[in-house]
Amino acid sequence: MEDGTEQTNSAVDDWHSIQVSEGIVDGSVDVDGSSSITVDQDLVGLVVSNADEAFEVYNSYAYTLGFSVRKGHQRYKGSSNTIQMKKFCCSKAGYKANSGVKAYSKIDTRTGCGAFVQFDVGDDGLWTVTKHEKVHNHELCVFNKSHLLRSHRSVGDNQLLYLQGLKDSGVALADGIRRRQSTETDFFFDFELDLDARLCSFFWRDGQMRRDYEVFGDLLVHDTTYRTNKYDMICAPFVGMNHHCMNVMFGCGFLMNERIESFVWLFKVFSRSMGGMSPQTIMTDQCAAMAAAISKVFPTSRHRLCIWHIETEAEFQFYWTRLVTDYKCHKNNWLEKLYDCREKWCPAFNKDYFSGGILSSQRSETTNHSISRRLSKTAGLCDFYSSFVSVISEWRSKENGEDFRCAQGVPAMMMEHVKLLSHAREVYTIEIYFLFEEQFMKGSACHQEMVLNDGRQQKYHVWRPDIDIIRHEVSFNAANLDISCSCKLMSELGILCCHCIRILHVHCVSSIPDKYILKRWTKKVIDGRNVNIDSMVYNVGVPPSIWVFDISRKFQRLVVSSQDSSVARKLCDEAVDDVKKKVEAEVGHVHIEECGVSSSSGGVQNPSSRRLKGERNKRRSGVIEKKYSLARGRRSAANKAALSTKGAVQSLVLENISKLAGDGYLVHPSSSSSDFVQFSKGLDDNVGVD
Repeated sequence: MEDGTEQTNSAVDDWHSIQVSEGIVDGSVDVDGSSSITVDQDLVGLVVSNADEAFEVYNSYAYTLGFSVRKGHQRYKGSSNTIQMKKFCCSKAGYKANSGVKAYSKIDTRTGCGAFVQFDVGDDGLWTVTKHEKVHNHELCVFNKSHLLRSHRSVGDNQLLYLQGLKDSGVALADGIRRRQSTETDFFFDFELDLDARLCSFFWRDGQMRRDYEVFGDLLVHDTTYRTNKYDMICAPFVGMNHHCMNVMFGCGFLMNERIESFVWLFKVFSRSMGGMSPQTIMTDQCAAMAAAISKVFPTSRHRLCIWHIETEAEFQFYWTRLVTDYKCHKNNWLEKLYDCREKWCPAFNKDYFSGGILSSQRSETTNHSISRRLSKTAGLCDFYSSFVSVISEWRSKENGEDFRCAQGVPAMMMEHVKLLSHAREVYTIEIYFLFEEQFMKGSACHQEMVLNDGRQQKYHVWRPDIDIIRHEVSFNAANLDISCSCKLMSELGILCCHCIRILHVHCVSSIPDKYILKRWTKKVIDGRNVNIDSMVYNVGVPPSIWVFDISRKFQRLVVSSQDSSVARKLCDEAVDDVKKKVEAEVGHVHIEECGVSSSSGGVQNPSSRRLKGERNKRRSGVIEKKYSLARGRRSAANKAALSTKGAVQSLVLENISKLAGDGYLVHPSSSSSDFVQFSKGLDDNVGVD
């Protein structure tokens, strides 16, 4: 809850009024069970006894509609401290004062909204509503995100004690999976057993993972470096990246070993659970068995390994040739094998495939870390599954919070009155807007030189002086706003590069062309998720976790209110018995008296904790992988060292590049050629340079 003062502004006459529609939300019982206020009700005439009740009444009303409340102007009687009048207003009332200092990490949520309620305090001390303005000039928050609004985030002590009883009690893995499958129509799982009916492979995903994959499944990160403790099974999560550049889970598998047939089974089950949809790019660590399985199950996907950052194929070829020549290692077998698989580990050969800017499987490794910090050395699969569900819930909560943040306001721009930035701020999520803004600022430091203008197409060479040794080529068609750059950031990351933005800005293009707005990065991408109608019978669009929290607060208030009355207690007991019978008719038996006591049924046995002599489920680490793992804990120093090394290398080759360029300069080729293009100062001729 925020303190504020009453805002008056002449702009109120220009409000785009949004009248609350009748029947949006059933408000017969509010969240706390303290009042019965319908959505379209005028609160004028309502009487309460004190300021806390006054705020609670309006805040409960605001929860059902989808807006937040803050304290407004108040007036005192004479020179006393007795309140005579008090206003509570929408949290979007007024405008932020321009202090001249901008905090770019914060968003501006104020819209000058005029919705408010006014209480007048009588001589008898009662608070009466005398004015109620119901019109808002902004979109209201959807019901399943109302709990994120600032004035609705508080939870009482009694509610916390009640919610602690809702924690999972540790039922067996098979029982938990079967229960979810019986209650969630789009839940999927599959498993493999050995000859002794022991679990050796397992995969599961829920309906939300399927819907996330349909939207964000162009990029898939898969990692198998983490082992569960008790049975030493391999954890194999399928991770992606959402529209906020945050982790999103597509499913998880457990394997006993890293053989080709194990990965083939896992990938086939994953593909079947997702309707046969293959990702554009799959990022993994270096594992021959995994690579073989990917080529068999996902033949159309681009398989990439983690590491090097080189911009173009021509740049790679130049640096590689210099490396082999300077160190005289033409006949080194290891380097020859590394060169043969260069398409997997060098991003320069994958610029035409979307990767979201990811250069490693670190996203999946983050999943492993999130799980491992929740488990002990004796944890079994049941504990592992519960922890995994907890991680997913945490991720979804963060995504939900970012969606809410994007819907509530927009970030401050580094440069005011720039049409391209204004359009990007309205279209993209906050995180992606910052990436676009970074490219715009880089573009403002660029120089451009036109090298071709045939009336239909224009070509420019774009570079940052004293930074870019080799220039990039940008092609632009002003008639249809077609634009492309030799750096290929658009196809790799999904946003325009600084070179293209520079040319668009020079040509006074005021908005990003629709063809260059990738839907996965927009605020509206979640509107396109396919929703299972069967799972939305009640409280349309409200996630189960939010519904549980909401209904728990209602029942908790009813129970606390009934504890001192024997008649009220009897009514509650009878109501519970009646509801239990009706619920059991829909979902089956509900065990209330002994919550959490359950036993595993069926013939599936726990994985074997013993292995044959000499059998391993962990592949041997190579020299490079060991060194990489050793340096993983020093990422900051490693990044600084990498930048320093690259700068030193560039300075060493600058002399050679200057010799190749002669009196002109070199340009990255716009095609997939492995040769630079040399331009002379006259621009009459250009030739390829090896």
